[in-house]
Amino acid sequence: MPDDYGDLRQLGRTRIGLIWQLAQAGVDLEDGDRRLAEVLRQHPEYHHVWEDVESLAGEISTLDGVNPFAHVLMHHVVENQLADDDPPQTTRALEALLKVGTDRHDAVHAIAAVVAEELNDMVRVERVFDRDGYVDALEDLARTARQCRRRGRRAGKGGRTGRR
Repeated sequence: MPDDYGDLRQLGRTRIGLIWQLAQAGVDLEDGDRRLAEVLRQHPEYHHVWEDVESLAGEISTLDGVNPFAHVLMHHVVENQLADDDPPQTTRALEALLKVGTDRHDAVHAIAAVVAEELNDMVRVERVFDRDGYVDALEDLARTARQCRRRGRRAGKGGRTGRR
């Protein structure tokens, strides 16, 4: 029986390595690839992985408890949503987090935690993407940030949004 998930995982990891090599060589990348290259640059703790993705990719599942591939892909999903303003609640959540003093990178990671939670729920209960539920979770994140702002605290450091 073929390992379709393993093949897909390896293909995704190979693509990350290729985008990294192209970006390091100064190749002018387009839209999503350019955003992915920027996300990869923003994670220097994983640069050694991107440099040697072909030999390491099959071995690495986590580094310090984090899957570097899943981590940057969740970050990339958020950057794409921001670039496309789809859903617009992603931009609103980012703006709310920035207003309370969360730096942009941490704010994107807070939003990525919402993405990861939705994906986890999809896999766990074998269902399709729940756009309405996802948008609600983003609105909850923005609302929490605004409440923290009123209380003078930072928001966006943590994972779960209290959803479901």
